[in-house]
Amino acid sequence: MKKYLILSIVFLSIGILGLVVTGFIAHYGCGRDIGACFGSNFGTSQGYSFGMNDMMNMMSSRRFSDKNLSLKSFSFQEVKDSSDAYLSSYGLKNLKITEIMEFSNNFYIEVVEEDTGIGALELLLDKSDGSIFPEYGPNMMWNLKYGMHSRMDISDNNLPMPIDEKKAIAIADRYLTKMNTGEIAEEAERYYGYYTIHTVTKDGEISGMLSVNGFTGQVWYHNWHGTFIDMQEY
Repeated sequence: MKKYLILSIVFLSIGILGLVVTGFIAHYGCGRDIGACFGSNFGTSQGYSFGMNDMMNMMSSRRFSDKNLSLKSFSFQEVKDSSDAYLSSYGLKNLKITEIMEFSNNFYIEVVEEDTGIGALELLLDKSDGSIFPEYGPNMMWNLKYGMHSRMDISDNNLPMPIDEKKAIAIADRYLTKMNTGEIAEEAERYYGYYTIHTVTKDGEISGMLSVNGFTGQVWYHNWHGTFIDMQEY
């Protein structure tokens, strides 16, 4: 009995030591080479932690409502103006809206960095009350610069991903084929940690969108939009 008790204490001590060492490496050893530190586990729940300067966590604490926005109908210009006001309310600079898509449930707003052209944020406008907020899913969980689990300085734009745009599209196509959705992947928009890809029907009509993690290849289908209606690029 005493022998088993000693062995249990030893194994427990080894486990605790492993957790401490892993936490130390994750906190102090990554630097800016995030992909090299976490490898294929990045993009899952492993390796993430909340930071003191967690911008998106702050942004997700409340919804932004524009009093000038009509709830009876939403024009693309009204949605863009409200989205610009949303970004300004948080003092976010060097960002511009490049695309707005209308779906039956909401408007999807694509925001990119002006100087790099890299995707920064994905926003939603709720048609039921006109509120604007960060899109859930990859935008929050996989976005390594503006997301809930950010590990990058806001001034940093260097994040090599082992999965490039071509591979991401191929992964998306394999997923859509496996799920038998009748959709195919279109071009990919790069974000910090993942790609968001429009999906189209065999006739070339926009159907929806999904995201592919740039480190793990995980696919996250955006099933919260509803039916596609129209879009406007800027």
